Amino acid sequence: MKEKIKRIQKKVGATPDGVVGPETVAAIMAALGIKEDTPLVWPTQKEVRSGKSVFGAPGSNNLVRITPPYQLWYDGARVSSIAVHKAVAEHVQAALREVLEHYGLERISILGLDQYGGCYNYRKTTAGSSLSMHAWGIALDFAPEHNAYSKKAPEASLSRPECAAWWEIWERHGAISLGRECDKDWMHVQFARLK
Repeated sequence: MKEKIKRIQKKVGATPDGVVGPETVAAIMAALGIKEDTPLVWPTQKEVRSGKSVFGAPGSNNLVRITPPYQLWYDGARVSSIAVHKAVAEHVQAALREVLEHYGLERISILGLDQYGGCYNYRKTTAGSSLSMHAWGIALDFAPEHNAYSKKAPEASLSRPECAAWWEIWERHGAISLGRECDKDWMHVQFARLK
């Protein structure tokens, strides 16, 4: 698969590294005549679970570690890096940088945007028998203490108006919020559409 991606990257003028990141997506979009401000669209959950999407099979084979641009905390411990799928790594890094630029460290701390709940976890969904998007490393959880799976707006802290920019930043990178889509699991951001 990586060699096929490299061949495509060479054809569209992207760095032939076998990683489908923002540079490759931009080059493909340019080759297809798609404007840069066209929203990025990731596969659906069904496509991801089929194993035939850009994300491939679930598991740790496609993971890379990124260093967040601001200090994240997991249960009171410092997070030095996050394991994410290589196809979304640049988007996660860019989104977190934009969050830092928009909110600043003090506001990030006040809103709990520095409270990390995890990314890669080979497991089934909380409410079903299908694999979670976490099993591919394409879903991240933030501020879990105040955004439990069953919490709805406005009780969930990430549902409040002051967090609208947080979600808009992720959405610019093609990610979705289950909270904004379904009013549940407000901690969860994923790089796969529901339908």
